[in-house]
Amino acid sequence: MWENLSLTEVTELAKDPYPSIRKWKKETGKTIVGSTIADVPEEVIYAFGFLPVALLGTNKPLKKAPSLLPDNACSLARSNLELALSYEGDLFDGFVLPQVCDTTQHLSDIWRINFPNTYVESFLAPRQVDRESARYWVKEETERLIASLSARFNKKITDEDLKRSIVLHNENKALIKEIYEVKRKYPVSITNKEFFSLIKLSMQVDKAEFNQTLKKIRDSLEKKEGEGYTEIILTGITCDPPEIFDLFDEIKLNVVADALVTGSRYLQGVVPEGNPLDALAERHFKRGFYSPIHDNVYKGFKELKALFDQYKPKAIVYIHIEFCESEEYDMPDLKSMIKKEGIPMHILSTEFQTLSLSHVRTRLQAFFESLKGGTL
Repeated sequence: MWENLSLTEVTELAKDPYPSIRKWKKETGKTIVGSTIADVPEEVIYAFGFLPVALLGTNKPLKKAPSLLPDNACSLARSNLELALSYEGDLFDGFVLPQVCDTTQHLSDIWRINFPNTYVESFLAPRQVDRESARYWVKEETERLIASLSARFNKKITDEDLKRSIVLHNENKALIKEIYEVKRKYPVSITNKEFFSLIKLSMQVDKAEFNQTLKKIRDSLEKKEGEGYTEIILTGITCDPPEIFDLFDEIKLNVVADALVTGSRYLQGVVPEGNPLDALAERHFKRGFYSPIHDNVYKGFKELKALFDQYKPKAIVYIHIEFCESEEYDMPDLKSMIKKEGIPMHILSTEFQTLSLSHVRTRLQAFFESLKGGTL
């Protein structure tokens, strides 16, 4: 179903993958396990023969979530809850929910209450990753998740099952990285929206099938240089609604690097060789900065500075999810440090239920027009 898609089809499916996932489930009869981001080891879920589906919110109206989460809960948490409660909950056979901030901790409790007959498990990723005990913790959590899935679905997995799953997922990330390299040099070959749709859809569909699409797209890209493009770096957690990428494409911004959880941080999730459980635990500490989970408050700045020095873009665009408590905590210091380096940075505040992007377009255009006259 997902093995021979065009870029146009990928972009359309990424907007709403659930009808195709429903069809796939009906045809295969396989179990589907959803998880909110971040860092749930999807390789483990896939090793059971299940389909791991990342829950990436919804742009549909909020009907039930506002009565269960306060208005100042981040829109990603609210829209994920709404997605399950009002739109797609019946599709899933279970959920694995990471707890990485106060909102996600409460969210997992709310989820259990509202899905009393559905498998709901937590994945407790350590927030302080500089301690040696954190590695032990991640391995233990992974083993606990395996035992929990095994007990609920009455199925066992072996190290070989895990290794095969890891190889498949590593291939997926390697293929997307190859396409990213083409995009950096030849922005005409693939738009921002098309590229990030590839990442989003790969987080939600069967990689054994989707890797075939990635190979086809990689091999078909035309390497043509474009004129008038401005290179930028994106940072944040997600970039939603996806129409934001339309704005980037409209004013000819080319994303050459990013620190998004639904971007390069996901692509950094390649699992090293070795014992699969040890390798999965080690992978957790090789990923880039993520606002709720870090060992150094300066790490986000250092990583962005390194990306800026490597790719030499014109500016950084920070995609700020309204009311994300972790981003709200980190952003003032990050903004100050970036400014001291003389690096132009634009903060683009948004939420998943944004109905109009006219104000975003105006501010974005004004920011990049100002760069033509000098740095900010």
